[in-house]
Formats: sequence, C-alpha cells, structure tokens
Amino acid sequence: MSQVITKAIILAAGMGLRLKEMGEDMPKGFIHLGDSPIIEHSLRALIACGIREIMIVTGHKGEYYENLKETYPEISTVENTRFAETGTMCSLGCAKDFVDADFILLESDLIYDPAAITGILNAPHSDCLLLSGTTNAGDEVYVEAVENRVTGISKNRDEIKGSVGEYIGIAKISQQLYDRLIQTADSNPKLSYDMDCMVGIASEYPIYFLRMEGLDWAEIDDLSQLERAQKVWERIKAK
Repeated sequence: MSQVITKAIILAAGMGLRLKEMGEDMPKGFIHLGDSPIIEHSLRALIACGIREIMIVTGHKGEYYENLKETYPEISTVENTRFAETGTMCSLGCAKDFVDADFILLESDLIYDPAAITGILNAPHSDCLLLSGTTNAGDEVYVEAVENRVTGISKNRDEIKGSVGEYIGIAKISQQLYDRLIQTADSNPKLSYDMDCMVGIASEYPIYFLRMEGLDWAEIDDLSQLERAQKVWERIKAK
C-alpha cells in the first residue's frame, strides 16, 4: 500500500524560449490565466489535497518564485544554477536533499483540473505517470505500455507502439524510483527525467500509468498553446 504523500516537487527552471518576449520577461509559471499565475493554481490544488511541503526548483527568473514564499509557507526553493544548459533531470536532482519520502512531481507550465492531483494521489501504484486521452495540442508526449507498465515515452509518435495516452507532466514518484533516476542521470546533465531516465530504467523497474479520460489540462510552451490553455481554463473555471 502506498504511503500518504505530503510532499511535491515543481520543476520551474526552464527559460520559455518559445514564448518569445513573454518568456524573457517572466518564468512560465507566472503566465496569468484568470486572476492568478498558473503556478498558484497548482499550489492551491496541491495544498487542498494535503500536500504540506512543496519544493520549487527554480532557474530562469527565479526571484519570482522566491516572492511566493510570503503567501505560501509550504514553499521551499532550490536553484538549478545551470538551468540554461541542463535538462529536467538535472533540475530534479537539485531537490535531492528534499526527497526523504514519496512525492508528487509536476511541471510549472501546466493548467489542469484539480481532480488530476486527487487522481494521481489515489492511484494504486507508488510510481505512476498521469495520462490523458488525445489532445491534439501540439508537442504531445506519447506513452507506450505493456499491460499497465510504461515501456516508452516520446514526443515522436512513430517511436511509440500503440500509445496508451499523453503524459501531462504530473507523476507520483517513490523515493526508490527517485534514487534510481539520480543514478541513471549521473553521466549526462542534459537528460530529461521522463523520456531519457525513466525510459532507461523502465525495462527493469516498474513504472505504471493512470489515464484520466476527459481530463481538462494544458501545457504552455508557446503562444498557440497559450491560446488553447485559455480555453481550457474557462472550462475548468466553469466547473
């Protein structure tokens, strides 16, 4: 049985280059949908589900996240000082001192129905990726699986045999899996935690998935995705 999870890590070091001037001025987590930046939608969803400690891995414009500590005492931060030249696994590794238990992992550039957090917390497996059905959003991350075990993760649809869904950037990670990922990433600071490191160990270490049909969510990597995210946010708000 999985332990009760009270920790979360948010990866927020990225530079948002595809958002042009908007990405230069602020980190992606501070894009506003409604009255609040999208990072605050995540923080409120996590806290409402019992998460009490939230580590934000910062980089580009990290001072924005430092200022959030005044409003959210649950937050700690750690900086990936090499954010401009490293991948998401390096950012995840920066939180090493924080990880002494299982945790929820998510990315800062997401907007989603808060039911996503409840769903992943209640998933029966300690190591689990949250998937949705087809979004046609652009830049999708497809997941391949045999039965319920993940066997591949890629943005290239041709590399995936029978996609079981799209990874939305939210996962439940055990301390054991985290330790394995750290070991896998030691050789290359540019690796991603999902498409490189998770895939690299999936054949010997079981990683599962939960697919939530009809889940409203969006990632914001470029201006077209921002336009889509605004429509998704309206649907979430209407609920």
